[in-house]
Amino acid sequence: RRHRHHPAGQFQGVPAHLDLVNQLNPELASRVQLHDRPTPIMEEHGVSTELERALRSKVWLESGGYIVINQTEALVAIDVNTGRYTGKKALEETILQTNLEAAKEIVRQIRLRDLGGIIVVDFIDMDERKSRQKMMSTLDQELRRDRSPSKVLSVNEFGLVILTRKRVRQSLERILCQACPYCTGSGMIKSVTT
Repeated sequence: RRHRHHPAGQFQGVPAHLDLVNQLNPELASRVQLHDRPTPIMEEHGVSTELERALRSKVWLESGGYIVINQTEALVAIDVNTGRYTGKKALEETILQTNLEAAKEIVRQIRLRDLGGIIVVDFIDMDERKSRQKMMSTLDQELRRDRSPSKVLSVNEFGLVILTRKRVRQSLERILCQACPYCTGSGMIKSVTT
């Protein structure tokens, strides 16, 4: 912790914390500051809200479409839907626009959630080959920005894309969450009637 009234490099408060930073990541030591405001630091910087968003299965797109991310033991399934977005253009253009937006958001979510292994993406089916190529081009372009190696394995005319991404560590969901004791992670419990 750095005390406000002392010049940089002179620390007061809890030296044990600074010692730990010096041992683990010394280049960050000069950035350690005392947080003495009443608002929790996670809320003040919007981290809590972003974490909550990163754990939701449904992610809305700007246009009104959305993607649904389901993580299972074997793979990650991502579904793309037009949602409320109907657009003023022809149906094919509306679907293309949703798929292009989804391709960017999907790669962002894969990086944010640190998803790995087999990832199956169910894009909205498009009739025109040119539209499918444009969507795949966007997906490839976004994947190139990702540090973790990934590879597109398969694409079919129904909009199904299978890709693999190197798993470096557990996903954000696995790190931050635990299985529900009632449904044991299935997302379903017996109904009252049952």
